[in-house]
Amino acid sequence: MKKFFLAFACLCTFLASAQRYTSSLGLRGGSPGVIYLNAKYRINHQAYELGLGGNTGALWIHGNAYYQNELNELLDYYYGFGANLGLGNMNQFETNLNGLGIGASAVVGIEHTLEDFPLNVSLDLGPSLYVLPRLQLGFAWALSIRYVLH
Repeated sequence: MKKFFLAFACLCTFLASAQRYTSSLGLRGGSPGVIYLNAKYRINHQAYELGLGGNTGALWIHGNAYYQNELNELLDYYYGFGANLGLGNMNQFETNLNGLGIGASAVVGIEHTLEDFPLNVSLDLGPSLYVLPRLQLGFAWALSIRYVLH
């Protein structure tokens, strides 16, 4: 499944030239098994992302702040950090615990926006540290597909 998402993201990057945007709305999913309704807003070289979603038995909110710039004509790159807050069945990184989940993550990723259709695709990865319901360190990735609003 991971290879499929990576291949899909790579294919999208080579089909059209890039179009820069200000705001977008869509879905973000990946490891450790959380799917978010996701919004991203860009101001010059800064980008902010907010998501609300969940997995089996849990509700999660996440926020990320990025530095984002052009890599080439087709791709943007970004890096930054974020925080996660969850409530319910916390099954992060093969552990099943109930209660409040709090975590932080570092992110590096690539992004492409189609020129002829307002669609944005990004793929990112990085380490995550959860402090509640227990201390856990893991590695996470995510694929986002968003509709460009402006």
